Amino acid sequence: MALALRMFPGGPLETNTYLIADDTTKDAIVIDAAAGVTDEVVRVAHDEGYRVGAIVITHGHWDHIADTKALHDAFQAPVLTSAGVTPRIVTPQTDAPVPIEPAQVARELKAGDLVVVGGHSFTVLEVPGHDPAHIALYDAEDKVFFGGDVVFPGGHGTTEIPGSDQAVMDATLKALLAIPDDVTIYPGHGVHTTFGAERSWMEEHAARAS
Repeated sequence: MALALRMFPGGPLETNTYLIADDTTKDAIVIDAAAGVTDEVVRVAHDEGYRVGAIVITHGHWDHIADTKALHDAFQAPVLTSAGVTPRIVTPQTDAPVPIEPAQVARELKAGDLVVVGGHSFTVLEVPGHDPAHIALYDAEDKVFFGGDVVFPGGHGTTEIPGSDQAVMDATLKALLAIPDDVTIYPGHGVHTTFGAERSWMEEHAARAS
């Protein structure tokens, strides 16, 4: 049961949306909803015969939720996110650089919950710092981590915007050091990396955590 992955950068910040599928069962989920990606995600899902069962939003910044309603309407799939993100999806900001249609959230996720994709299970991790309600999906068996804006190659998501907190981010990075080096990180922007490649600077941040 191979795990298939496609990445769709979209919107003015080239935010990554991911289509994740079990190649055997054809069950799939979408992670995050960048502006303007819906048509291409739908095309690939249709071409591959995938059945999208959920749209998972890692956090509530505008660039990650812009196409939530469009993806929901296209797949008739429930939207899953954390409780702290729900209000920003239901009543999105009106001053974002792209228009955001309101959407409904079907299930609120918390640490330890599972998101199942065919024969694959993703554990929900709470990873605040960049966004106070940020979550990530981690599949230890397949060695993949979909972390939104928590860890990028060479650094973490900004903590210089409202709602972010560097001390909280440092604590999150400290907790993430428990993940093995060979786990691949698929970030909210840019290219993938591994925990091994990022461990050095993460340890520096972890040392500052109380």
